[in-house]
Amino acid sequence: MNVEELVAKAKELIGDNKIEEAKSFIEEHKDDLGEKAHALTALLGDNADDILGKVKGLFGGK
Repeated sequence: MNVEELVAKAKELIGDNKIEEAKSFIEEHKDDLGEKAHALTALLGDNADDILGKVKGLFGGK
C-alpha cells in the first residue's frame, strides 16, 4: 500500500468508529505513514464529536 491508501484505510476505520482497530493499523504502518501517522494518532486521542470531519479536513476532505 502507498501512503494515500494507508491514510484512506485509517480514515475508513475512524469513520466506522473502529478506534482500536485504527490505532493498531496506524501503529503497524507508522513508518510508512511518516508524519501523517502522528497527525492520525493525534486525532484518535481527541475527544471531539466530529472526528471524521477533522480527518477529512486534515487530508483534503473527500
